[in-house]
Amino acid sequence: MKNTPMLIALAFLGCTAVATAQTTTHHHKAKTVTVKTVTPPDAVLTSYNSKFSGDTAAWSVTPSGNFCATTMVNGQKEYAEFDSTGGWLRNRTDMTADQLPGGAKTAIQTKYPGMEIASVQKLEYNNVNPFYKVDLKQGDQAKEVMVNDAGYVQE
Repeated sequence: MKNTPMLIALAFLGCTAVATAQTTTHHHKAKTVTVKTVTPPDAVLTSYNSKFSGDTAAWSVTPSGNFCATTMVNGQKEYAEFDSTGGWLRNRTDMTADQLPGGAKTAIQTKYPGMEIASVQKLEYNNVNPFYKVDLKQGDQAKEVMVNDAGYVQE
């Protein structure tokens, strides 16, 4: 169970590997990604609207067939994933280092003195306490860690 947060984080990457073919073309580092405009089933939209109170989202389908909503919440990008019946599976929210809870931030600064917090993502799953994926850097060194609100850090 030690690797549970890491495994969950890796599973969530399905939302970033946006799915199907489309009308919009994005160019990322010499790679073209074509994204299809998706309209999720009513059950998914109902679940999304009850959880996110009507935020407007761009929808995609993950390789596993789940529906992923991408939206901006308080100036930060958020991804929410639902199964085809509308069951909420997980969220991932981009955050700034300043938004990282105090216990988590203190634990990282104590365990990795001198390393700068480069990026933070809050990861939320059904029946799991939220945790954070934190990318650290110092010069040419980089490290990715998981940390919870209580300050437990896992590499």
